[in-house]
Amino acid sequence: MGLQGTVIRTIFQTATSFGAAFDALCEVSHISADEMGDSEKMVEWEKAALIWVPLLKLTGDPLIGLHIGMGTPKMLHGMVGFLIQSCKDLDQALQMLSKYGHMISPMVSYKYIINDVAILEIEQNKMWLLKHPEPARQANDFLLASTLNTSAALTGQRIVPLRIELAYPKREVSEYQKFFGCDVLFNQEVNRIILDKKDITATILTSDQSMFERFNSMVAEKQALLATNTTSGNLKQVLFMQFKGRIPSIDEAASSLDMTPRSLQRKLMQERTTFRDVAGEIRKDIAFQLMQNPAIKISEVSDILGYSDPTAFRKAFKSWTNVAPRAVKKVGVDNYERR
Repeated sequence: MGLQGTVIRTIFQTATSFGAAFDALCEVSHISADEMGDSEKMVEWEKAALIWVPLLKLTGDPLIGLHIGMGTPKMLHGMVGFLIQSCKDLDQALQMLSKYGHMISPMVSYKYIINDVAILEIEQNKMWLLKHPEPARQANDFLLASTLNTSAALTGQRIVPLRIELAYPKREVSEYQKFFGCDVLFNQEVNRIILDKKDITATILTSDQSMFERFNSMVAEKQALLATNTTSGNLKQVLFMQFKGRIPSIDEAASSLDMTPRSLQRKLMQERTTFRDVAGEIRKDIAFQLMQNPAIKISEVSDILGYSDPTAFRKAFKSWTNVAPRAVKKVGVDNYERR
């Protein structure tokens, strides 16, 4: 789970106009040219998330994510990018982004809603938000700005939202308003681009329905191929991304995998594991990831993982490690894991 390498390449290339050297960014981010040269290659999520740390340091710009997004003329990569370019209008393009955007970065999910207005919601994985909050904010600003720039490039029209909603505290409001051309609300429940319905009827200049059908079929096949992982692997993906660490009932999990609970249990048994074992592994992995952030309280980790109270979490944690979470938090996860 990470980010397409070619997206990182675009970010680094655009960053050069803000005083950050491309080679220096690659070196400090430990990302090679090979990793960034293929749209089908994914850079591991945490390495991808942390690219914003050197960008912030090298530029000294607290809005570097927004500014790089503003400077990115078009953000389209791989088969999903070709699919979006062949859509008939912006409405269809946003539908495809909502459906397949996770293939560009599984750490981000898109939701597209149409009622009186058209709404594109962008939700980042909760572990990313809690473990690396500032890089997550920069990445979100980049996504919002580059999405609008891409929409404008595809349609040949400047798309001015009715409103932008950000799930982040206020920061240099006028800079956001100047670019987006509309009200920008902060401290909202979720990140949203809210558009007038007439804007989503804008024709895509490169529209080609025969190519759309071809790429739609190819992307769907690729998505199906990705789903041919082991059952336990697919279950881990669902628990991590869809339920975000909360362990659902086996009925809910099975439904998300388009199978019956009995079938899920049988397939897991064939792989010599159980739903309980897989759920425990996910909880343990997320707990260790979150506890690397010294600012996160043990009670917050407990809440995220769906425990009824911190005592239940401490008991579970001790069963995994033979020590209390406070002891691990005190010495640091990395130090503990090396012992």
